Amino acid sequence: MSNHSSETGGNREGFPLLTDPVGKESVPLFVENLLRGEKPRAEWMCGVELELFGYDRARGMDRIDAAQVQRVLAGFAPSSNDIVYEGGSVIEVNDGQMNRLTVEPGGQVEFSGSPKRGLADVERELRRYLARLREIAEGNGLAFLAIGFDPLRTIEEQCWFPKLRYGVMRPYLATRGRRAWDMMCRTCTVQSNLDYGTPDDLAKKFLVGNRLAPVVTAMFANSPFENGRLSGYKSTRAAAWLDTDPDRSGIAPPALRDDFAPADYVAYALDVPMIFAQRGGRYFGTVAGLRFSEFLEHGRAGFQPVFGDWADHLTTIFTDARLKQHIELRGADCNSIEMTLALQAFWKGLLYDTATLDEALRLAPRLEEADAVALRERVARDGLAAEHAGVGVLRLARETVALAAEGLSRVAPDETAYLDPLRALVIEEGICPADITLRNWEGSWHGSIERAVEHHRVA
Repeated sequence: MSNHSSETGGNREGFPLLTDPVGKESVPLFVENLLRGEKPRAEWMCGVELELFGYDRARGMDRIDAAQVQRVLAGFAPSSNDIVYEGGSVIEVNDGQMNRLTVEPGGQVEFSGSPKRGLADVERELRRYLARLREIAEGNGLAFLAIGFDPLRTIEEQCWFPKLRYGVMRPYLATRGRRAWDMMCRTCTVQSNLDYGTPDDLAKKFLVGNRLAPVVTAMFANSPFENGRLSGYKSTRAAAWLDTDPDRSGIAPPALRDDFAPADYVAYALDVPMIFAQRGGRYFGTVAGLRFSEFLEHGRAGFQPVFGDWADHLTTIFTDARLKQHIELRGADCNSIEMTLALQAFWKGLLYDTATLDEALRLAPRLEEADAVALRERVARDGLAAEHAGVGVLRLARETVALAAEGLSRVAPDETAYLDPLRALVIEEGICPADITLRNWEGSWHGSIERAVEHHRVA
């Protein structure tokens, strides 16, 4: 749920500016701006985003409140110049290593790593981040968990962070899905951000990212708890997303078509209703529910559209894979650092080698929308054991992990060891992280949620 970044302003100096007026004649500009992310293969990088839940050990593992979140963020800032405020609240910090820390609606702390060429550099930044987070947690009596859904606290017990954007999103999304607030406050994910070359390359990666998303969700399912007990799901996070605003979540509708082109993503986004407009650092919900195409043509309540509205709008689309000037892959539960790095290696191996990308596109399920949704429902509950519409998730997971290893051996042979956790879990044992947790829960943990919490604690 990050704010739009400076990348959205394009690569050519001064064009387009976020304050530039736009109208229905600007649609080709939106497509052109999207394609400005095009890079030669030698410059392709990988970026990781990792969300974690924070708890106060002194208050019986209540979620950390807004003041505690701000102290955590500020603990990463080399100087006061590296802290971003909004209305007196710390909402973002630059850590001096080109990485950003931000906050999600329920106070989840998000690490957004700067893009790196090699996974060893991604690993180094992640480990540096977690080492510093452990210092802060120890000094303040806190604990941080790497898990996809808050295992302890109910929705009524959440501490909403006073970020202005969330104050507008909260009431709107409440009308757009029974579990929208769960999504906002009680979910944590790991995201992979990857580059592309040509528009055709971008199209293929977008299709693969959306179509293989349920397989990735199954492999990385890591959230079998809710309210201190078993939820009945391998990924409670994925289940919450299934009941959150269908206009902007799940599989991106253009990915159901084989003839997808980047312009189709712009057309889809134009049809998605807005949530807010931002002016002067304030967020206004008077445009909520208005399709962006309608806003582009007529404006609303004294607001005339500017390019920054489009940039903001793209950040409110939450599909399994989404486009900015790179591709964001969003289907995995938060996991351990080893599984987080395995996720980056998986997507890099599949998408950064031409032959494996083509083969991944051939393997990826081509489903009608109803079947695509049903497959995601089964994955949320059953993980790798899910089957629907002729798709055996475990079989496909094993094939794609092996394929990713082939691709990685060609584009970055020294990085193939990062896939070892997936080889061990998926190919050899046919299980996901939630399966390990459930075995322990029914075995040596004897149903102890405290043992489960300790198992997922990273700081």
